[in-house]
Amino acid sequence: MTYPNERQVEYWTSRAIEDYFDNEHYNVVIVPNSQRVEHWVPFDHLFVGREVKVFGLQYKRLYPSPDYWQLRDWQHHQMQLYDWIYYALSGVRSIQEHRNALHLLQLTEPDFPYRSRLHPSDLGSNPGQIRYARWGGFVQGLFSCTFGWQLQRPEEVREALGIAHDLAEALIDLYFVAPEARVVVRVSPFVADVGEAERFDLGFEG
Repeated sequence: MTYPNERQVEYWTSRAIEDYFDNEHYNVVIVPNSQRVEHWVPFDHLFVGREVKVFGLQYKRLYPSPDYWQLRDWQHHQMQLYDWIYYALSGVRSIQEHRNALHLLQLTEPDFPYRSRLHPSDLGSNPGQIRYARWGGFVQGLFSCTFGWQLQRPEEVREALGIAHDLAEALIDLYFVAPEARVVVRVSPFVADVGEAERFDLGFEG
């Protein structure tokens, strides 16, 4: 049995997250994580309101027989430096389930000792298990400051973008969520940098 590959899972999951915010009437912007990333992010639009939430996701596909997620040592230790970056553990087992990618997602902090394989039975609320959240609970926690990093100033956005660039090789997506401005910016190493000429196609000017 072969489950969908990691690139497919990343695409389906990120698209589902974008659709979620789109359904909540956010303007969703996707930009490449490149050396020019700061020039792509609409700071003025993000800070219409009082605060911006940021979180990072490292997508993981499921492997079969028995089911597990494969972790990487260097990636895990990089993620542990930031308490607002999470594993996005996909439960998708077939292409037919791609529309349910968000419902089959489990998010967990990398605050546990490294192991090469993480099994679904390792997750739970019992002692010794790794705590996790489903998407609905994660979003609620994001807005109540249980999850993510709450930014107050544009300078902190630049700091987060610097961290994103440092983590580009770890293939971590960053999401900036501005609830009052109704804007979400996804900064992704999976998106190609098509050049400054495309900047104004993002839906913002200036």
